[in-house]
Amino acid sequence: MMKFRLNEAIARSQDNGNKVSKKRLASRLFPGASEGAQQVNMTNLCNGTTKRIKPEWVTIITEECGCSADFLFGLTND
Repeated sequence: MMKFRLNEAIARSQDNGNKVSKKRLASRLFPGASEGAQQVNMTNLCNGTTKRIKPEWVTIITEECGCSADFLFGLTND
């Protein structure tokens, strides 16, 4: 099973001076959901318990974190 490296992407982005907020990221990933639902969905995504990852989420995360999709899915360390 492939590991989704969202926490690592956020931490690496913050180390590079980019302030990535999980709350802001959740609002972009789950628009229209209540704040509580966004928090639960974001926690599941960070913990790796999300059953599927939508392609548009990958686009949003890579934009916010400044990383590649390959990094997110553990295919590269760049």
